[in-house]
Amino acid sequence: MINFRYHLVSLTAVFLALTVGLILGTAALNGPAMEVMQSNIQSLRDSNDQYRAELSQLEADLNDDQAFAAEIAPSYLAGKLADKNILVVALPGADTQVVDGAVEMLGYAGATVSGRVSILDDFFDPNRGDELGDLTETVTPETVQLPVTYDDIESMSYVLAAVTTGKAGGVPVEIPAGDITVVTSGLNAASLLTVETEPTGVADGVLILAGPGSTDSDAESRNEGVVTVADVFAVDAPTVYAATTSTGDGNPINALRSEDNNTVSTVDNVSSPQGQIAAVVSLADFMATGKVDHLGTGEGVSGLLPAPA
Repeated sequence: MINFRYHLVSLTAVFLALTVGLILGTAALNGPAMEVMQSNIQSLRDSNDQYRAELSQLEADLNDDQAFAAEIAPSYLAGKLADKNILVVALPGADTQVVDGAVEMLGYAGATVSGRVSILDDFFDPNRGDELGDLTETVTPETVQLPVTYDDIESMSYVLAAVTTGKAGGVPVEIPAGDITVVTSGLNAASLLTVETEPTGVADGVLILAGPGSTDSDAESRNEGVVTVADVFAVDAPTVYAATTSTGDGNPINALRSEDNNTVSTVDNVSSPQGQIAAVVSLADFMATGKVDHLGTGEGVSGLLPAPA
């Protein structure tokens, strides 16, 4: 029978072995192995310090580049959109400072902001499709003939584009000022739109400003809705879709850059002054020549700015 003394001897042997192992291990580490380890640690520290310095330099260079871009913007953009009326549309995820920056660039280019609105997140909520459809029927002006579609976002975008650009499906239409207010007020009351500057009803071009795109459980539907909005506005006026990035699965900017969709110009770095300049220059280029540009730093771009004519 295994008794208590057996267990005691076994445990003593185990602890003795552990003690010997610790002693031998410590002795080994205090020798060449410890020197190698310390050398490797110091090397990693030196490399980390170097990477930190390089990162700081890159950040400083980037800040200098953006400061330079902001400084030359007034002279570089001067007159590029003179006497042009531009509608500014902000989408969910668009930072207010970015929108303000883009509006400032439009001013440098000589453009008049003919309206500034923000389409809210609920506009793209698939659970509010029926409500959006009912609202569309209520606010549509008599002069606007709705397209035949089962897409409620497309229908409402068609109406919104019509009352802000003065065209419907690319055809000029008469839009009384009161009808513009009916549409914007109806969307505002339903928490689908906010108005920073009431649209005049006439826009020569459209600048759509966006964030990175939706990533929630309804992301696919919401991102498709964003593409629909851009496509609908592009039928009525030259349109630039300027986002903060082109990364992320389902990002609307990538769909707008696809081979079978070449009607909307895009910019993927609008969070920076450089990107805001590119958005304005791209819109001016589009309006002057009909050329669609894809600019920025991501995939599928032709450069930071349009190629000289």
